[in-house]
Amino acid sequence: MVSPPAFPPSFLLLQQEGYLISSCLATGLSELRRAHVHNKGAFYAALLNISVGLERLMKAIIIMDHMMMNQLAVPSRKKLKEYGHDIVGLYTSCVSISAAENSKLTPIQNLEPITAEILALLNDFAQTTRYHNLDALSRLQTQTDPLEHWNNVMTSILRKDVSKTKQDRILSQANAVSSALAEKAITLMQGLDKQSLTTEQALALPELHDQAVRYAVLYIMKMLTELRDLTSDVSHKAYACGGREPPFPQMQEFLEWIWDDRAYVLRKKKWP
Repeated sequence: MVSPPAFPPSFLLLQQEGYLISSCLATGLSELRRAHVHNKGAFYAALLNISVGLERLMKAIIIMDHMMMNQLAVPSRKKLKEYGHDIVGLYTSCVSISAAENSKLTPIQNLEPITAEILALLNDFAQTTRYHNLDALSRLQTQTDPLEHWNNVMTSILRKDVSKTKQDRILSQANAVSSALAEKAITLMQGLDKQSLTTEQALALPELHDQAVRYAVLYIMKMLTELRDLTSDVSHKAYACGGREPPFPQMQEFLEWIWDDRAYVLRKKKWP
């Protein structure tokens, strides 16, 4: 009888991490795709899952790279804890690894402005603003509300990526319905910036947000595609270790559903 391969603990643990990373990113992107002003919880779910998945993906890259540079020894818990939830710091470390691998992970200073702003938002959320609502109750929160920050991102996306013709059509339809309801209904709703909405805004924003989040996902996908390629480059080094079983799995296989094809991403609503 052929005995099953005896995979080392590092392989099995990173394998489990791969499932977690894939699930967080897929859930986050799916939640972002369905989020709008009247479904604010989906924005929070998206930010939470994407920030966690992104952080853990980059930490996995750093761990594998460290193993290859240190006779398969993993970095200490203290070393990993120094990163905390600093997504920008982790990204910068991955850029350095990418340069050594001749990969193409775009440095932060060269990212498209909207991509850089999304990365900054995720960094803030991972470190502090995920507790904004509770902290603000105690007057401890000084950073921007994550929903307000996200509202600013979507405003930039609408300005850059969504045609004026499409926006005008949405606003015109909302105005027509709002006018018909003017004497029959009032609107008691708030936007992502906590400001009261007019009936016209309450009708228009869900579709405007739907248009914006399509492109937000595309910006994120472009960044994740580069990280997936770096993951592949680092993971392939497992085959050069000489042992019977590799020290870590091919982590890019957990991200095979990540692809930055524009038409595909813009029409897709659920991942993977």
